Amino acid sequence: MAHVPQIKIPATYMRGGTSKGVFFRLQDLPQSCQVAGAARDKLFMRVIGSPDPYSAHIDGMGGATSSTSKC
Repeated sequence: MAHVPQIKIPATYMRGGTSKGVFFRLQDLPQSCQVAGAARDKLFMRVIGSPDPYSAHIDGMGGATSSTSKC
């Protein structure tokens, strides 16, 4: 797996019931991710840890299913 450099993006992590979410302000996202499309999808998938190369967690946020974590 190729190393992808990390970037810092301000975010808030919240949990409600069994669901978890990472919330961003649009203006804090990289310019290419401020509109819907492949760049934003790729960023959000990376944030929640999907796909997990070790198959330990589907969503990368400590849960067992991808449907319980959201961006």
